[in-house]
Amino acid sequence: MKKSANLAVIAVAVVAICVAAIAGVLVFKANNGPAVEPDSTFDSTEYAYAPVEPTTEPSTFQAIIDLTTQVLTDTYVPSTQKPAEKPTQAESTTKKPAESTTKTEETTAPQKGELDPDEMEHSSGTKRPVTASKNLPKDMSLAGLYGSGYDVIGLKPYIFNDDKDPNCMQRHFGYNPGYDAGASLIDFTIETTRIDFKYENKPYRIQLWKGQYISGDIGTVGGEIGLYTRTPGKIYLIPEHYDCAAEEDWLKMEMTIFWNEFDDGRYLPQLTRNYDDFWWPTGFVDGQLKNRFDSNDLQLLGRITFESEEQAQLFAEALGKKGFTKVSTFNPTVADTYKIYGKDVIFIWQYIR
Repeated sequence: MKKSANLAVIAVAVVAICVAAIAGVLVFKANNGPAVEPDSTFDSTEYAYAPVEPTTEPSTFQAIIDLTTQVLTDTYVPSTQKPAEKPTQAESTTKKPAESTTKTEETTAPQKGELDPDEMEHSSGTKRPVTASKNLPKDMSLAGLYGSGYDVIGLKPYIFNDDKDPNCMQRHFGYNPGYDAGASLIDFTIETTRIDFKYENKPYRIQLWKGQYISGDIGTVGGEIGLYTRTPGKIYLIPEHYDCAAEEDWLKMEMTIFWNEFDDGRYLPQLTRNYDDFWWPTGFVDGQLKNRFDSNDLQLLGRITFESEEQAQLFAEALGKKGFTKVSTFNPTVADTYKIYGKDVIFIWQYIR
C-alpha cells in the first residue's frame, strides 16, 4: 500500500511537470516571440512585467500556460548573430548583423566593459539592475566579471518559469531523483549534479541542471538551479524527497548559461537571470545540442549569496566534495571551479555529475 501511494504521488507530480514544461515550450514556439515583455517603468530593485496585447488570437497553449507555469519571456539586445557558416576570428569581430525587414527600435549591442557595472540597458529602453555588492571583488559578480572583460551577460531571447508566482505549480511538488529518472518520458535529455549540505540542522540541496529540453523544431536548451530543503523531524514517504525552499529560505542568485553552439570551442553567453531572490532560476533558448545526450557543450555560471558566511562555507565545502576546484581568482572560462568570499559563492559548472 505504501509503495502504491508513493508511486501515485510521483505519477501525479511527473504528469504535472510534463504539462507545464511542454506547454511552456510550445507556447513560446507557437507565438514565435515573447509572451510577456518588460514594463517601461520599473523599480530599481525588482522586475516589473506587463502583458502585451496579442497581435493574433491566443492559442490553446497560451491559455494553458496562463493557468499553470506563468512562463515569462524576456528579450535582450543580441550580442552575437548566428553566422551562415563558421566565421574566422576576424570575421566574427567585423561582420555586422543583417538588417531586419520589420520595423523595430534601433539598438546597438554594447562592447565588453562599456556598461555601467550597476546598470544594463535593455533593448526596450528600460534599465535592468545588475547589483554588485560594493565590497565584493570584481570576480564575485556577473557585473564585475563583465566589467573585467569577460563576456558573461547573456543577450538572447529566452523563456523561464516564474518561480516567485504563488501559483507556480512546481512550488507545490518539491523534488526528488524520481523526477530526473522520468525526464526522458517528456523528451528532456538533461544532466544534473546535486550539492547537499546541512545548515542549522536543516538539510539543504542545491541542484543544477543543463541540457536539451524537448527536441526537434520546438526544442530548447538551457539550465536551472534549484534550492530545496527538508524539515527536520518530518516523515518523507519518498526517499530523498526535498521540499521547494520556503520564501524565508530563498537566496539571492544570478545565473548565465553558455553554449558552444557553433561547435567551434566558443562558449557564448545565451541568457542571464539577473541578481535577485530565487528558489529556482531557470532559462531556455531556442535550439538543439549537437548530441542531445551530452550536455558538455553547455556551461552554467552561478553566483549565490547565502544567509551567513557559515552557510556559504558549508555549500563551498559540498562543492569541493563533488569535485569542484577552489580558486583564489575566479575565471569563468575554467570549468568546474568556485570561489568563496564572505557570504558569496560563485561557480562555473560543466563536466561534474
